[in-house]
Amino acid sequence: MTRLWNILGESFHVLAPIAMIAIGIGGFMVFGQRPETPPREIKHDVVAVVETAEIEEADGSFTIELDGVALSYRQVTHAAQVAGEVTEKVENCRPGHYVGEGEYLLEIDPTNFELEVERLQVQIEQAEANLSESDVEIANTESLIELAKEDVTLQKDNLTRVERLIGRGASTDTQLDAARKQELTARNTLRTIENQLATIKQRKISLEAAKKLSQTLLKRAEIDLGRTKVTAPIAGTLITVEVEEGDYVKAGDPLFRTNDSSTMEVSCQLRVEELYWVWLQAGSMSLMNGVPADAELLATQLELPNVPVEVAFEFRGVDYLWDGILSRYDGTGLDPATRTVPCRVRVDEPTKVRVGGEGVAGRVAPPTLFSGMYVKVRIPIDSPLPMLKIPLPAVRPNDEVWVIRDGTLAILPVEVARIEGDSALLTVKQDGLRPGERIITSPLAAVEDGMAVKDVSQSRDQAVMTNNATARPPAEFSQQLETETNAETSTEDTEVQP
Repeated sequence: MTRLWNILGESFHVLAPIAMIAIGIGGFMVFGQRPETPPREIKHDVVAVVETAEIEEADGSFTIELDGVALSYRQVTHAAQVAGEVTEKVENCRPGHYVGEGEYLLEIDPTNFELEVERLQVQIEQAEANLSESDVEIANTESLIELAKEDVTLQKDNLTRVERLIGRGASTDTQLDAARKQELTARNTLRTIENQLATIKQRKISLEAAKKLSQTLLKRAEIDLGRTKVTAPIAGTLITVEVEEGDYVKAGDPLFRTNDSSTMEVSCQLRVEELYWVWLQAGSMSLMNGVPADAELLATQLELPNVPVEVAFEFRGVDYLWDGILSRYDGTGLDPATRTVPCRVRVDEPTKVRVGGEGVAGRVAPPTLFSGMYVKVRIPIDSPLPMLKIPLPAVRPNDEVWVIRDGTLAILPVEVARIEGDSALLTVKQDGLRPGERIITSPLAAVEDGMAVKDVSQSRDQAVMTNNATARPPAEFSQQLETETNAETSTEDTEVQP
């Protein structure tokens, strides 16, 4: 019996948790589900009261406005081209100063380079003296060659005479050998002098090469000497200056960085739908100018269309404006963080600013577009597509609108091209909205296609026009106006009389 109770107790400990879990799941399935909301019944015999607005035809012109930051078109870091101590630095060589192209800024110690120039000049003079000596030796050797040739001719004639005498028996073999030896000696002397002349000419070629090398080294030394006087490579504003007077610099050490102020850029980001309008406008303009060639077509596909833009800097309610051009992409594609297209706007004349507004801020303008300014980029778009303009509240979720046709509500899908303030611009579809139709702007709780509606906006407008027309008869209004005029005249006469 005790064993049976133990078995029942152990079974209870095992089955009790399982039973509790099963009860919980069953309770959740029964009581945990959200009750279904019955669909709202639409009463077809009830006419819904709505407010409407007229659909207007838009010209397709609008402005895309972007936030941007003014940046330098280029920054040039000028480095030392020679090594030495900075012996002089002008006062204008400080960060923030404007410098012109070629303006003298600082000097590196030129002593060693001046000595090198003098040494090479002396070396060239010595090479020229050696060349002159070679010319004299060549002239003397050529004279000796002429004499040696005459001697050879004489010895040959003497040998010929001795050979004739030998044939007649009038001379001895000893005399013949002596004549041959003299002729051989004369030819050997001529050959030796000719070899000397060739050696002198070869030495002259070496001296001329050495002179050219010295002249080349002299040019390099003069260039290095000129590089000791450091000038501004471009016209612009100094951003940083890395050296002071007395510092020692090596070739390649940065000296200063210059910001090119002749041209500025503005960094901005276009959304893909905004870029679409830029492409569309540029495409219609290119078709007006003719079909581009293959190379031009490839450039058109890979480059950003050069669209004129307006750059605006707002200060105290006044806009300072510059003319710019949408010049290039700032990269190769979409920014993965913002999913926008980075672009650059080029401002070719940053000092030519237009000022609007009144007051001190309107009369005093910044002299130029400064780097770091937060500006607005305004891109005017003239869409070639026909467009419609409706109030923004008329656009429903899923890009649908409610329009009144024959006293009933019609649900139509639309394509929102652009949102401008409180209005939305729609692209025109063949079977879509038409200008002059009434579009519903007020909310409705339950909507179905074909339901009856009553437009109170037109009734209210007609009532206002009627009230304005019938508020006061024209005769009574004219009589009251004449009475008020006479009263004012009599009052003025009373005040003028003493």
